[in-house]
Amino acid sequence: MNHPPQTPSFLAAVRRIESLTQEIRRDGLASFEKVEAAYTEVQELRAVLNARISELRRRSA
Repeated sequence: MNHPPQTPSFLAAVRRIESLTQEIRRDGLASFEKVEAAYTEVQELRAVLNARISELRRRSA
């Protein structure tokens, strides 16, 4: 049975983005597939954070 992945907390997502950004900077093009996967994860996390921020803005409007 597949369970949907748990959405990380806002702070956990920001910390993961920081970690992935450091990996991307460190590895550069030397490990393109790894960097590409890290960048994809960053994009997904940013989308989650943007959705949460939008929801908070709607609630406070």
